[in-house]
Amino acid sequence: MKRNRPPPSLFSRLLLFLGLPLLLLWLFSAFTSYFSAMQAATQAYDRTLLTSARMVAERLVVRNQQILVEVPWVVLDSVELNMNDRLYYKVTDINGRVISGYDDLPALPPGTPRTALYPALAWFYHATYRGQAIRVARLLHPVNSGSVTGMVEITVAETLQSRHLLAQHLLFSSAVSQGGLVLITLLLAGWLLRRVLKPMRQLSGIMVRRDPGVLTPLPDHLLPWSETRLLVVAFNRYIDRLRALIARQERFSADASHQLKTPLAVLRMQTAVALASPDPAQWRESLSAISRTLDHTVALTERLLLLAQLKGKEQGERQFVAVDIAALARECCFSRFAEARGKRIDAGYEGESGAVMVEGDPILLAELCANLLDNALKYTPPGGTITLRVTSDRTRVWLEIEDSGPGIDSALSQQALQPFQRLETGIEQPGAGLGLALVNDIARWHRTRPELLKSETLGGLRVRVALCPGG
Repeated sequence: MKRNRPPPSLFSRLLLFLGLPLLLLWLFSAFTSYFSAMQAATQAYDRTLLTSARMVAERLVVRNQQILVEVPWVVLDSVELNMNDRLYYKVTDINGRVISGYDDLPALPPGTPRTALYPALAWFYHATYRGQAIRVARLLHPVNSGSVTGMVEITVAETLQSRHLLAQHLLFSSAVSQGGLVLITLLLAGWLLRRVLKPMRQLSGIMVRRDPGVLTPLPDHLLPWSETRLLVVAFNRYIDRLRALIARQERFSADASHQLKTPLAVLRMQTAVALASPDPAQWRESLSAISRTLDHTVALTERLLLLAQLKGKEQGERQFVAVDIAALARECCFSRFAEARGKRIDAGYEGESGAVMVEGDPILLAELCANLLDNALKYTPPGGTITLRVTSDRTRVWLEIEDSGPGIDSALSQQALQPFQRLETGIEQPGAGLGLALVNDIARWHRTRPELLKSETLGGLRVRVALCPGG
């Protein structure tokens, strides 16, 4: 059985990503510090070696046409004082004869350059003598005494123990100081990371303990940093969208259960009446009633679905296109001509005869016109008049419809735009009170609002919607 591994820790990852380069940098610095320390120790001890060679050169004398040197050990002891190394020397006269010291000291390797650090004919090189690594200084000292003229070669060598001890001491000091700096940096970084990630842990704890039904926004102070505060902002926006979605679902469920309860009960009663009656005429009458109830239920359901979809679109991105609102209004009037004639209502279109383009959604604008006209046909009494009109100016396109019905009092205009609001008009009509609510929602989605006014010419309701012109 495969076990689920816990997710990696952000704290440990950040600390690793910060600590690993610091550790590598510390090792590299220790490596370079050791060589720098060896170079510094070599330079310091080379000066001592050259001093020893010069002290030996000062002891040179010429007697009986021969070069002699007297090097008491006290002279070398003064150089070797407080040193841990062995010191060797060799003096070669102008004829290449060793006149003092260790005659088997390693010779100068070919190609070794002369040092430029000191004003002397001196060479420094590494060699091995008696199984030990040594550092050698070779100095040429001029002799000019009578008939003896030439260069005396003085070679002084010492073992490298003191040099290594000095380099190790410098390396240890550098490693300790830099290691302490790395350790302090990691401790400060760990403290800072814990402080930075503390709000994240608090946020995680709040979300783990939060009840699934709680959709209140998170407080902004949870993540005080500007980079992380965007997370709370994004999460709160997501909560707002989720709350709106749940509200729409609850609204749709409540509206559907409320509005469909009565039609379903009527269908059940009509079905029961048809089943209980042996009369075919009664069956036909019941089936006709069932058909009308089903038509009403289907229309109601479509309106509820459109209303729910429109509520969802309010949160989304609006994608408008150019729509000929005049052609759309004329087509809507033509589609209701038979219904208007059946009720002896004079329904017609006035206004712009050519194309009038607006920015909007063609399907929703068609539904807006249809609902306005259906509402006018529903409440206009027989023999009345309905006028649908499209006018425009430089900044706005106006879609208007007015009728000779009972109208709506200005104090009740906002109530009339809410879903399932049936105002007392004196005219009993079937419906759920969703027509003007859909008009209001479609208008709001087009960034406008319907105006419910009194018709000055027909005496009934005048609905006016302003739309933005489009190309």
